[in-house]
Amino acid sequence: MSIDLHAQLKNLRLYGISDAWAEIKAEGPQRKQDISPEHLLSQLVHVEITDRYARSLRYQLKAAKFPIHRDLVNFEWERQPFQNSI
Repeated sequence: MSIDLHAQLKNLRLYGISDAWAEIKAEGPQRKQDISPEHLLSQLVHVEITDRYARSLRYQLKAAKFPIHRDLVNFEWERQPFQNSI
C-alpha cells in the first residue's frame, strides 16, 4: 500500500480497511481481477464494521476495569454455597 493511501485511511480512522487493503494487495493481482468493485467494497466495509465492533468491545472491557478475567473453567464450584430448592 502506498504510504499516502495508508496515511489517508488512518487519518479517516478506517483502520480495518487499511489492514484489509494491505492484505488484499499482498495476495496479488489475480485475486483482485476475480472480484467486482462492488464486491470488494462490500468486503472492505464489512471488515471495517467488524474491526470497529472488536475495538469497541476491547475498549469497553478495559474501561470496565474488571479485576481479573474469569470463566467457568477455573470456577471453584466446591467453595460456593448452593441452596437446594427442590
